[in-house]
Amino acid sequence: MKHHGHERLRLPAWVRAWVYVAGALCALSGAAWLLLHHFVRREGQFGPEASPLEHPSLVLHGVCGLLLLWVLGLVWFPHVRRGWSRPRHRWVGGTMAALMLWLAVSAAGLYYLGDEQWRGWVSLAHWSLGLFAAFWLPFHIWVGRRRARRG
Repeated sequence: MKHHGHERLRLPAWVRAWVYVAGALCALSGAAWLLLHHFVRREGQFGPEASPLEHPSLVLHGVCGLLLLWVLGLVWFPHVRRGWSRPRHRWVGGTMAALMLWLAVSAAGLYYLGDEQWRGWVSLAHWSLGLFAAFWLPFHIWVGRRRARRG
């Protein structure tokens, strides 16, 4: 790995693999829960009931979220901290970091908040920004690779 320009920000292949796998699993399990929670109901003995897959998909999403936090720890020093020192990287990388921070904090809020009104708003913001993050990560990677080719 070169120690100048953009190459220093490039993560080792094994770390990139963890980013892609953990990110994809988290996004897919969250999207699955969202679809199951809002669009899949079955008729039960006492009326419409949640899908039996809704809770397992939420548990899987939580586990994948914890895995993604570990991955964020892997990329913090070699990628995030070094990238922050370059002003032209701040808007794309800063947005990615802010999204990850919000998703971690809001996930904790969803787990611990007792107030249903607050929980509803936090949930909406969590899944909205989670879907946005699923599209922002590939954009973040594309911008970084484009700048590396130019630099």
